[in-house]
Amino acid sequence: MQGLFRDPALDRHFTGHSGSITQLRFSPEGSQIATSSLDGSVILWNLKQAARCIRFGSHSSAVYGVAWSPKGNLVASAGHDRSVKIWEPKVRGVSGEFVAHSKPVRSIDFDPTGQMMLTASDDKSVKIWRVAKRQFVSSFSQQTNWVRAAKFSPNGKMIATVSDDKSLRIYDVNTGECTRTFTEERGAPRQVAWHPWGNMVAVALGCNRIKIFDVGGSQLLQLYVVHSAPVNDVAFHPSGNFLLSGSDDCTIRVLDLLEGRPIYTLTGHTAAVNAVGFSQDGEKFATGGNDRQLLVWQSNLHTYDASQFEAKSALLSSSCDTSVASVYQQSNASSTALSNDHSIRIDMRESLAYKVLDENFQVLDVSFDSASGCSCACSAQLDAVTSLVKELDKRVQRLEGFYLS
Repeated sequence: MQGLFRDPALDRHFTGHSGSITQLRFSPEGSQIATSSLDGSVILWNLKQAARCIRFGSHSSAVYGVAWSPKGNLVASAGHDRSVKIWEPKVRGVSGEFVAHSKPVRSIDFDPTGQMMLTASDDKSVKIWRVAKRQFVSSFSQQTNWVRAAKFSPNGKMIATVSDDKSLRIYDVNTGECTRTFTEERGAPRQVAWHPWGNMVAVALGCNRIKIFDVGGSQLLQLYVVHSAPVNDVAFHPSGNFLLSGSDDCTIRVLDLLEGRPIYTLTGHTAAVNAVGFSQDGEKFATGGNDRQLLVWQSNLHTYDASQFEAKSALLSSSCDTSVASVYQQSNASSTALSNDHSIRIDMRESLAYKVLDENFQVLDVSFDSASGCSCACSAQLDAVTSLVKELDKRVQRLEGFYLS
């Protein structure tokens, strides 16, 4: 069993910015990382050994956002000077620039085709631009305060925005209509990320929380309180099964969305973590923050045998139909998963890999008291689950053979 599942591990460490790192993005092929900084520069870091980085410095002040085009031939940046600059990494110079807003630009994003670009600003607006002509296309202006971030959905048909008016808004790109609005009472959202399937978004909140919403059913699917300070950024693993978060508490968290709980707390930064992101293959992730460091990690979040986790993946994808809400609260208590079908789903990875070989292994029977709003757990006798343990043991052996072959 040893070596079957490995923890995330720090792979590379880069320094070069003289100010806080505000955002980072992997290139589509994963060989480079672009970072933006309060020092007014964008740096392209090459992950190949002994390869030099490229610095772009034509912004006149802080750079807040950076993005790669889907083909990797362009990098776009936006910042406090209200401008958008488009770079060609191979040319190492600005290929286009324009003033996009009347106030600082907080984020920038390409659509899946690479033909359109999205900007969000302190002027309370979100705008779409045609990349080739640097031409304004449309705007979305229902926000009543600064817009912190705006992202295209994976299919490019929707836009998610988060604003200091404490709102998450979903817009239809074609009609310009705001189709969904979610309001956070406790604190303003700081960043938003689309799930790879395009039916969910994760929001990083200033009240130390992370929320995942179903954009179709207007439901809160999952809530995590795993940081002790505001959450600055979130990113989904390409599989859709994990979420990465960075916080002012200087930590990085890896959340297992199928279980509904955090599985790793990573340290390495000495100040707030402002930016996190996965490579497109999910093998690496990167983090950056106020300590001006860029840390690159091996994720080691393996793609598990699909047959073992098919039921759980289906549960997550159809959660709007089953009204499942996972809530995790950081405390001495364990996480509780609640479902209106009154079922308990066993995580095959956790149960198989870590519990089945424990001689003191016990199955917990979790019940929920709707009247008191409390959950309670009691141990079942080991002999009552002997047949289950034997079956799990067989599956462990099959998994071992799969990963070691």
